[in-house]
Amino acid sequence: MPLPFVWFDNISAQRQDTVQFMQDMFGWRPSDIGSMTFLTSEGETKPFAAACEEMPEIAGWVPYVEVDDLQASVARARESGASILFEGVKGPAGDASFIRDPGGSVMALWKRGQDV
Repeated sequence: MPLPFVWFDNISAQRQDTVQFMQDMFGWRPSDIGSMTFLTSEGETKPFAAACEEMPEIAGWVPYVEVDDLQASVARARESGASILFEGVKGPAGDASFIRDPGGSVMALWKRGQDV
């Protein structure tokens, strides 16, 4: 696997404020798709991140790490001391499980969907 970080979500109770800030600060183009707003860098055609609605226990930037086997990766994270916050969340491009590492940082383990 070349680079495991494949996506970033900014999870916020003030999603529209976050989107406006990212647009003003970095020139990222927003594209609202309902429960999230995709963010695309200037000159690019595909988004690299999204601003999302609030989730319990999760706020701020959440990196997505692509894994080959989501269930096995969640089990390995648990065995390694992570807290499992949400498992098997269905998204537009695959499934994710959100974990908190022993140091307190949140990340998503993500398995690409078959149609992607």
